[in-house]
Amino acid sequence: MALQPCSSMELRTLPSLDRVIVGLELLLSVGALFGGAVLVAGPDGHLLGMPQSLLASSPFTSFLIPGLLLFVALGLLPLVASVLTMFRSRAAPFVTFAAGAAVVGWITVEMVMLAGFGSLAWAAYLVLGTSIAALGVAAVRNR
Repeated sequence: MALQPCSSMELRTLPSLDRVIVGLELLLSVGALFGGAVLVAGPDGHLLGMPQSLLASSPFTSFLIPGLLLFVALGLLPLVASVLTMFRSRAAPFVTFAAGAAVVGWITVEMVMLAGFGSLAWAAYLVLGTSIAALGVAAVRNR
């Protein structure tokens, strides 16, 4: 299942559904790569103005591990999914679904552990993750 290079013209002719998928995945990826990198760079949370007291009900003593998880699961995974989608890989819908499910899982755990802090942002990311996962399912059906 090797990636086949395609011309820029082929990339521009992606179906509308795939364009939406790529756009949402890149939106998620950019934010998570930034947030994860900043948490790794400042694991005490000071770079984002996040007090370590937010971690009180979690198994973590710093933001290092959450930052790494954020960077990989919500940053790199959707980035890979978007590239696979642009190359029209058969694996793309499955990786897209995994990226969306990862967001839903991340936000659900975050909401339970942090109980209410930033709940409007969490709701937006739940919608984003659910949308990405649903589009992955729709892409499977369209191929």
